Amino acid sequence: MRPLHRQLVVRAVLLQIALALLASVAGRAAETPDRVLATEDFSLRNYAGKVVLVDFWASWCKPCALSLPWLSKLAATYCDEGLVVVAVNVDKKLAAAESFLAVLDPRVVVVHDSEGKLAAAHELEGMPSSFLYDRTGKLRAQHVGFLPAEAANREQAVTDLLHEEATPDAH
Repeated sequence: MRPLHRQLVVRAVLLQIALALLASVAGRAAETPDRVLATEDFSLRNYAGKVVLVDFWASWCKPCALSLPWLSKLAATYCDEGLVVVAVNVDKKLAAAESFLAVLDPRVVVVHDSEGKLAAAHELEGMPSSFLYDRTGKLRAQHVGFLPAEAANREQAVTDLLHEEATPDAH
């Protein structure tokens, strides 16, 4: 198989997986998140004592379509253990993201960063970009892009932080 043909086949398979994941999450998510926060209404300090996964995404980002169902699954699975998932949308107009918002688990905190203030503060290198903070608010991991093959390792990083004691000695 030629390299270009192989890339097209891989992309088609990944798109099918993303669509299947979106459909499965859509069946479980009864509604769009009740509230979309403006950039100025979001602060990590509001989640002190929690493990926080902040993920930047946009409606035009193809890997984001794969990562959003995974983020919803994380929020649903680990919210009772202290995980907060924050999905920061960087589209200029929120309407562009509405179809994606409909599939997010209601426990996902959604922030609309239309002016890119949070994105600039995090110095994004690509989309999606995620930042994992421990219970003390310290950045412990960051990742650019999303590959389903990496999801298990990334979930393990989350569970490791959830089970880590929130003391200065834990770092």
